[in-house]
Amino acid sequence: MVNSDMHPDQSNDLAYQQPMGSAGSRHVVFVHGMWSQPWVWDGWVERFSSAGYRCEAVTLPGHGDGESVAGLGIADYVAAVERRLRQLAAPAVVIGHSMGGLIAQQLAARVPVAAAVLINSAAPAPVFPLRPIMLPGLARHFARPLLWRGAFTPSRREADHLFLHALPAADRERFHRRLVPESGRAIYQLGFGRLNLAGSNRVERERIEAPMLALSGGRDHIIPVGVSRAMARWYGPARLEYREFSQHAHWMLAETGWQQRLEEVLGWLESVTPRP
Repeated sequence: MVNSDMHPDQSNDLAYQQPMGSAGSRHVVFVHGMWSQPWVWDGWVERFSSAGYRCEAVTLPGHGDGESVAGLGIADYVAAVERRLRQLAAPAVVIGHSMGGLIAQQLAARVPVAAAVLINSAAPAPVFPLRPIMLPGLARHFARPLLWRGAFTPSRREADHLFLHALPAADRERFHRRLVPESGRAIYQLGFGRLNLAGSNRVERERIEAPMLALSGGRDHIIPVGVSRAMARWYGPARLEYREFSQHAHWMLAETGWQQRLEEVLGWLESVTPRP
């Protein structure tokens, strides 16, 4: 299990774990997605640490136990992680899952990073992300008036449909119990592409200099593969290496075969980022 000694940054309400791994090693910052906390990265942090990376998994603002996330948006999350990255001595590798993948893209455009890995990543503004397959898990919540002022956690049935369906039943139950509320504002900002007039889902792709890798799942219901493919086309192969796995859904971090995906990410990082 990852080190649970959490260090809140009082300036931005970001909490991060005591980095694991050798001082002086390449730093890797893991960014979780919607309804999540750093525990989703446990297996990844352990393996990356054993491979010689110095790892930490952040807790986004409002996602700690007992915290309120209502009213927070994507810009709040990005700014918090950006401040953490700027505290580090050298550019870090940023690895994000789901919403954390969009955060990683925005960070790569705003601060020097060594590389960015996007796993089941939410898409930037030019890609309209809503698809009919999402409706059984989200329609009830989107129909609520003023959801953007509040927060919600999906029911077990909704979570199973959207992102837990490729996991064994016991894991689905265990993971659902650990979900935390997500900001309705953030979900709206992710869900409407260019219709997000605040622009908090935009990425200035021409400012990204670091190599990027995206992994998507053919069975993903909340970030459907069509969205991932459209994102890859928007970036183009010169900016983003895209890999698609038909057997995976949204929880690629822990589904059957996750260790192989992790090793592929490690191999890719070794090929694109020199060790310090």
